[in-house]
Order: sequence, then structure tokens, then C-alpha cells
Amino acid sequence: MKAHLKSGVEYAVITLLIAGLCIWQLISSTQDGEPPAGKIALLGLGIIVSCSMHCVFMMQLVRRTGRSFWPWFVAVVIFWPIGSAVLLALLLGEADAAES
Repeated sequence: MKAHLKSGVEYAVITLLIAGLCIWQLISSTQDGEPPAGKIALLGLGIIVSCSMHCVFMMQLVRRTGRSFWPWFVAVVIFWPIGSAVLLALLLGEADAAES
């Protein structure tokens, strides 16, 4: 895989993991009773920022690979986890085919 695509994929996956961690912490903190408002606000901001950055990194990958922007924008932003997974699978599949 090309270095500029590899770094974009890595950043996209890292931001996706951070969003998942924030969601997990938010859910687990509500099971112990009423969590503090500051914790909820901080985790909410973490989810918003990490999801936004994930979409930015995915759109940068779309631009770098020369794919049409708007269909992938809709797929990644509107159908967030599924569109991202499909695009990452396509990129990784193309990288494996190019290396063979």
C-alpha cells in the first residue's frame, strides 16, 4: 500500500477506535447510576470530534484514490459505519491485489 494511503487508513481507524472508546465509556458510566454532567459532556465532545475527524480522513482517502467524491461522501457521512467499512475494505483489497 502506498505510504500516503496507509497513513490515511491508519488515522481513520484510530479515530474510529477513539469514537468506540468514548461510546463504550459513556454506556458503562450510565450503568453505575447517574454520571456527572461534565463526564457526559466530555465524552459527547469526544464522540463528535472523533467521528468528524474519521469522516475527514475517509474523504481524504477518497480524494487521494481518485474516486468520485459525492457518492462516497453520502456513504461515509450518512451511512457512517457501513460506508466507512465498505471503503476501507475496498482500499485494503486493492492494496492486496496490487502487491500480488
